[in-house]
Order: sequence, then C-alpha cells, then structure tokens
Amino acid sequence: MTAPGRERLPTAVWILASVTFLTNLGFGVVGPALPALADLFDISVTAASIAISGFAAFRLVASASLTGLLKRWRLRKVLFAGLLLQAVRSVLAGLAPDGVSFLVFRSVSGLGSATLSVSATALLLALVPAHQLGRGMSMYFAAGSLGAISGPAVGGFLAIANPRIPLVFYGTALFLAAMIAFFALGQAKDVRTSDAVGEDGVVVKMSTLWRSLMTNPVFITVLMAHFAVGWALYGARTTTVPLYLGAVGFTTGVIGVFMTVGAVTQVIGSTAAGFASDRWGRDLPLVMGILAGSGAFVVLIFTGDFTWMMVTFVLMGLAGGALAAVPSAMLGETKYGSTGLAVALYWIVFDIAAIIGPLASGMIADSAGFAPAFMVVQIPFLLTLLCALWSWRWSAKRRKKQQ
Repeated sequence: MTAPGRERLPTAVWILASVTFLTNLGFGVVGPALPALADLFDISVTAASIAISGFAAFRLVASASLTGLLKRWRLRKVLFAGLLLQAVRSVLAGLAPDGVSFLVFRSVSGLGSATLSVSATALLLALVPAHQLGRGMSMYFAAGSLGAISGPAVGGFLAIANPRIPLVFYGTALFLAAMIAFFALGQAKDVRTSDAVGEDGVVVKMSTLWRSLMTNPVFITVLMAHFAVGWALYGARTTTVPLYLGAVGFTTGVIGVFMTVGAVTQVIGSTAAGFASDRWGRDLPLVMGILAGSGAFVVLIFTGDFTWMMVTFVLMGLAGGALAAVPSAMLGETKYGSTGLAVALYWIVFDIAAIIGPLASGMIADSAGFAPAFMVVQIPFLLTLLCALWSWRWSAKRRKKQQ
C-alpha cells in the first residue's frame, strides 16, 4: 500500500505545471523591459503603468465573463484559446508601431492571462483526487513561481539588445504552452466543470450555486484568503514594498536580492504547505500562512534593518506559497467548489484585490507614510484569520452532527 503523500500525482498536474512555468517565465521576462519600452514609445511613467493596471483590469473582465463560458466549453479548449489569444496579443504588443498600440495590445492580453488561471484551476480540481489536491496545487503554483524567478534575469539580458524582444519571447513561450496544453492534455479533452452537468445529468441552477457558495464559511474563507494574496502578497509586495525599501536607502541590486529570496521561499512555502495539508489537514497550514504574511508587514512597520528585511521577504514568500496552495485545495473540497462559478469568483476577488491593493497602499503611503500603509494591509489578513476560525468551528459542528 502506498504511504500517504507518496502516491504519484496525475500526469495532468505536471503538464499544467509546465504550462504555468512557461507563462510565468514569459511574464517575468517582460518586467525589466517596461522602463525601456516607456522610453522607446516616449510615454510617461503613469502611462506605462497602464500596461500593468490595464492588464489586471482585463483579467478581471475575463474572469467575470468565464463564469458562464466554462459551463458551455470544455476546459482544455478554454485553456488553449486563452493561451493563444495571449500569445498573439503579446507579439502584437512587441511589434506595436506606437505607444497607444502597445498599451492596448498589452492590456488586452490580460484576457488570456485570466483564462489560463481560471481554466487551469478548474482542470486541476476536476482531475486531481481530493486527498492529493494540496500536493497538486502546490506543484502547479511552485512551477509558476520558478518561472517568475527565472524570467527577470532572461528579460534583462534580452531588453539590452532590444526592449521589444521580451514581448515577442513572451508570445513565443505562450504559443509553446498552448501547444503543450492542446496535445499533451488529450486525456482531458472532454473535461468540463461540475456545474456543466450535475448529478443524474441535471444542470445545477445558478441560484442554487450562489446560495450554497455564499452561505458556506469554507468558501468565504477561500475567497478572503485569495483577496489577501492579491492585496498584500501580489499587489503591495511588488509595488509599495520596493518603494519603501528605496526610500530607506536600499539600492536596486539589494532590493532585487530581497525579491529573489521571497520568490525562492514562495516555492518552498507552496510545496511544504501542499504536502502538509494533504497529510495533516488544511487548517494549520492555512493559519500559519496568514500569520506569516501578517507578521511580514508588521516587521516593515517597525524597522528597516537589512537582516529584518530579509526575514520579511522570507515570511512573505512562505505566506504566498501557503496561501496559494492551501485555499485552492480547500476550494475543491467545498460543495460546488469545482463549478465554473466558484472558480471564476476565486480569481475575480484576486484580480479586484490586485487592482485596488496597490492603489490604496500607494495613496496611503503618499498621504500618511509607509507605516500606516502597511498597517492597512493587516486588514485582509485579519479578516482571513477570522473567516478561517469561523469555518473551522462550522466544519467541526457539521462533523459532530453527522456522528
């Protein structure tokens, strides 16, 4: 008999992990080229930032649209179409003749990015057994983090030759990922979300899905955790925190070291939390991830010391990994959690947080200083912790009634 945690993961996990590695590698390649692209197209820093915020905004639009689309299309087809769309738009952005065209093509490629996130998550929930979901999700998100780590180094080298090249490289990587998704996922060609056809072939009503999901404390906890990730560990960590580090005197090179440490520990955090949650349950790794993320921003409030900054990025990485792998596994164990509606909502809250989190943190930092901005970041962590305790108690009561 195979020991718990030793069973081989389904082949689909490794295929989807390779897809997200390529897409995150390509995305990371583009980052270092953005300042050079701004100079090339003679656009302001504010206008260049639209390339990021517009990308996130189109992700949000796509995530909302996919709520209904996932019920009509097979998931492999959605994944392939999203990757192909993103690939074409990225190449067009790299070949854009002027700044306006660049901003439009770069922003619209967010549609494909959201399609990848939503459809890949839905495929994992459909293809990975419940007792392996923690490991499966951790492998998927760890592969994405590895791609994100590798991307900037490659992108910096390519941008020196020509700032357009990273965007074309990104499009090529996405095209390769699309081919892998289409041909290697042949065994999943007919997989659809669980709300496409319910039990006994009966389609579950949308009103039933909404009522069940929005009254389930576990699902609310999952949404809140992903909101915290979008606000703090994706948004603030990549915008407000580097600005703070620059303000207290750290050089660009040192800031890069900090962020690399955070990315590496995120891979470790995702892998460890995924394995631990499959073996010992989701509750403890989830709470540890929340506390690690909250603790990281507490440190930022009180000190700018080099050693403590390193501790901060280690905590952020561990939190980011845990809060990616564990809530996504919890999603698959929630009633109707593998439906198109649930998966779309899971990514919608992330996109909303990724848009408003950096804006709110930046505005507070400008008006009141960095310490108040980092104090506000504690709010989503605190709400997630309260939701986790609520769902923990709710689940315990349900188990007691069933005995």
